Amino acid sequence: MLLYKVFKVLPTFTLAKIQELKDLEEEAKRNQSLKSLLISPSRDFVISSYGNKIDIFELEGKMVGLYFSSSSYERCTDFTFSLVEFYDKLRSDGESFEFVMIHLLMRAGRRQVPVGAGSSEVKGGRGGVG
Repeated sequence: MLLYKVFKVLPTFTLAKIQELKDLEEEAKRNQSLKSLLISPSRDFVISSYGNKIDIFELEGKMVGLYFSSSSYERCTDFTFSLVEFYDKLRSDGESFEFVMIHLLMRAGRRQVPVGAGSSEVKGGRGGVG
């Protein structure tokens, strides 16, 4: 409706255009990868819990869990400790598994948003959990 208020017209989409947009969305879903999820123009790495840079490509072939967390939310902090124990168990069983923690910032009156570049942490990897 904002476009209508500004331009006094509504955008029109043909059935072909709608199908094209749906096809693009489906293709994006089929082609998801760590690269498409974690790499940005300013960053192609994550940071280990010890501060080491870990190239995203080193995570390929492993099962990777994305963990969205906010330190301002106590339940997230509590869950992180449980997740570390779970990670240690997986690793001791020989599983090739990593967690990437994506920190969220709480902004007053807004949803939580991911922290800027370099904020993702890999749990484990080179540097271990900690």
